Amino acid sequence: MQITESPYLIFFIAVLLLHRLLQGSHDRQKVLLTIASYYFYATLDWRFLGLLVALTAINFVAGAWVAGAGTPAQKRIGVWGAVLLSVGILGYFKYLNFFGQMINSLSAWFGGNSLVPFVEVILPVGISFMTFQAISYPIDLYYGRLKRPFGLLDFSMFLAFFPRLLAGPIVPAAQFLPQLATVAPRVGADQRFEGMALIMLGMFKKVVLADILGSHLVNPAFTDPAAYASPFLWIALVGYSFQVYLDLSGYSDMAIGAARMLGYELPSNFNRPYMATSIGGFWRRWHISMSSFFRNYLYIPLASSWKAPAAVNLLIVFVAIGLWHGAGMNFVMYGLIHGSLVAYERFRKDRRARLKLAPKEYRGPALAGRIAFIFSIVVLSRILFRSPDFASAGTYLGLMLSSPGTAFPLTTAAAMVLAVAAFMHFSPLRWRDAAMRALSGASEWKTGVAFVGMLYVAAAFTQKSGGFIYFRF
Repeated sequence: MQITESPYLIFFIAVLLLHRLLQGSHDRQKVLLTIASYYFYATLDWRFLGLLVALTAINFVAGAWVAGAGTPAQKRIGVWGAVLLSVGILGYFKYLNFFGQMINSLSAWFGGNSLVPFVEVILPVGISFMTFQAISYPIDLYYGRLKRPFGLLDFSMFLAFFPRLLAGPIVPAAQFLPQLATVAPRVGADQRFEGMALIMLGMFKKVVLADILGSHLVNPAFTDPAAYASPFLWIALVGYSFQVYLDLSGYSDMAIGAARMLGYELPSNFNRPYMATSIGGFWRRWHISMSSFFRNYLYIPLASSWKAPAAVNLLIVFVAIGLWHGAGMNFVMYGLIHGSLVAYERFRKDRRARLKLAPKEYRGPALAGRIAFIFSIVVLSRILFRSPDFASAGTYLGLMLSSPGTAFPLTTAAAMVLAVAAFMHFSPLRWRDAAMRALSGASEWKTGVAFVGMLYVAAAFTQKSGGFIYFRF
């Protein structure tokens, strides 16, 4: 069940209506949402349900252990047990062949035989998102971010909550579970309107913008880059940078909107990332929930327990971020590039502080130039993100500099969508605020007509719609 298709719309409306009928009982609403979430995940592949049950059981038991343990050492046993088992499941499904290939290559380098056989493994949709959210529960209990353990129903709903199950936002237990401890959420007209507006915006980003960029521009260029002229490959890479942003931010908008219509709050996941004036700033704006998770659950524990230089810890974290996105050397290199740049920026910032110099500020043309410079770095690194392997990324980069191809099939649709995407991202915020005020002041029938029209537009493009890029993570 794809969330951009009509079966999901029918499913969501049914859940929304039943949730409203059960408004007097929060426990019944939780049961409804848990069952609905398991059903939703089963529509993708019923075999994935075992994974969801396993992650729920492991981390719920670990949370109970941590809450009931008498000493810090006993609490750490619960945390490490949950982390090792959960990450072990993730490693089996996502990284078994990657690390097996590395071991076999090392063995061959020393003249030995292959030691690890290749195993055909189906990658469950959203496994990385589920794993991270699951292990946050015992960790948050350990650090006191959660003051008490929660019941099995609450934890099951938290982990399986269908609006953000497949591609985030990543919501730690300490951020979501307290919402389940309150009385049944009362959803007002403002929440329903805001939620519907976010769903419409997310649908537009994904189906109308991201998918057109993918089918008209990005996919042809990366399928056979040698057939196209170098300028077309540059444009396609910029197009991919907007495609991946619109794809994930579109899903996030739809997830946040659906949760809001059910009475729950999910955190914002993007803040115009291509407006950043540093690579570190980019990661504070891009996929904020993921960046925050790695900062709070990996970088800070590393920095506090292992007295290594900050640059070393940053490289470890960013390699982990790269591998989180995919099991390949291209993702390792992606993490190393970004980690090295963030470490360098931190070195320069600390150096300015030691010299008692004011932080670097950019205004006017200097600000525009700086944004363009950081955006260029981000775009170029996307080659590693989009290419299937390191060799393909090198080939694409070489063809960008000099390609034997001459084709330049930039369609009108692709050019228009790329212009709209850039305008939406770089236009002043006050313009969008004015548009939202105008929309919020519209009558209910106009809003309804706009929503139905959006659905018809989405349905018209759905036959060309691809899956969400981040579903494979």
